[in-house]
Amino acid sequence: MTIPPILCLTFCQKTIWQWILYSYISIKFISEFFNFGMQRIVFHIDVNSAFLSRSAKQVLEKWYTRDIRNDVSVVWFKEVWKSIIVAASSPAKKLWIKVPMRLSEVQKIYPKVIIASPDYAYYKKCSDEMMNILKQKFSQFQQYSIDECFVEYDSNMQDKYWDPVKVATEIKDYINKKLWFTVNVWIWNNKFLAKMASDFEKPNKVHTLYIHEIQEKLWPLPIRDLFGCGRKTEPELKKLWINTIWDLAQKNKWEIKARLGRWWWILHDYANWIDDSKVENNYDERKCIWVSSITKMDTKDREYILTFLQWFASELAFSLKERDLAWDRLTVHVRYTDFSSKSHQMTLPNPINTIEELYTYATKLFDELWNKKDINLVWMTISGLQNVRFKQGALF
Repeated sequence: MTIPPILCLTFCQKTIWQWILYSYISIKFISEFFNFGMQRIVFHIDVNSAFLSRSAKQVLEKWYTRDIRNDVSVVWFKEVWKSIIVAASSPAKKLWIKVPMRLSEVQKIYPKVIIASPDYAYYKKCSDEMMNILKQKFSQFQQYSIDECFVEYDSNMQDKYWDPVKVATEIKDYINKKLWFTVNVWIWNNKFLAKMASDFEKPNKVHTLYIHEIQEKLWPLPIRDLFGCGRKTEPELKKLWINTIWDLAQKNKWEIKARLGRWWWILHDYANWIDDSKVENNYDERKCIWVSSITKMDTKDREYILTFLQWFASELAFSLKERDLAWDRLTVHVRYTDFSSKSHQMTLPNPINTIEELYTYATKLFDELWNKKDINLVWMTISGLQNVRFKQGALF
């Protein structure tokens, strides 16, 4: 018996559509259950020149008719002897006015410079406004500092919005419109690539550093640009003929570990974009805060080195005040030009959180540890953090 062609066609069409439907259901189930086919996407959102941006917004709200970010302007801390600037506008930077310079030096370069003083409460308010906006939009959020955070662009958002660059641009524009300051948004596949992308062009930009862009954007960079590779690490890697991030990525990691130790093995993972750290908000649970800077030159000029301690004191004291914290342990570290380092620590009977006290104690520690040799790196750590709202003073 011959089957009519119309029945044969109908049967084939039914079979094909059943196969398509079953395939779709299977792929959808596997995708949702195993997150199959979805690359991890992380945003890093950072305020451009946070101190200056927030000071500019504040004076615009009060009395000033021009945006001081477009003029030669600086933010300075007057609480420290020989006060220093902690932020400078783009026009100021073109005149070689840079952090950390003393205000008196800035005024010699440009006598009509506009000077703004920081307002801790206002900075905290601006920070909270931006963080609250992002917390409402993203279920996985991590505040990294007062002016930057990570958010996870998870599978649900990828399904709903699809294009992360478009979403990042909308976030950037919304914050600018609502809060009056600009941010950079970097998009990558893990948190490590965030720190690598942070040196890209800014301000007010959206950048990507996906895994498929590593060969073009990451590997050709010199090894010193790799996150975690400092001035002491670079010459050690160059002894192994490692001059670029690509050279390190292709090196056998067991050889790296055997010759240079565990830390350099971690750098090998970074060079191959390996980083599984989670986006989780533990900002208020940190047990210590630190800040560091490489000096512009090898120096034994005590006054020049102290400007860095003043800058650190300003940064750390601000971070403490915006979290209602005080500290009772301080460590000052220096690194000499022969790459040896030394540190000194002190513990106080009662916690404090003012710039003046922090700078005074840091200067004392520095004078005790310094051997009068050339220095190329300085950093400061505070720990023993306590909530000042529950701090009780001594009776006598």
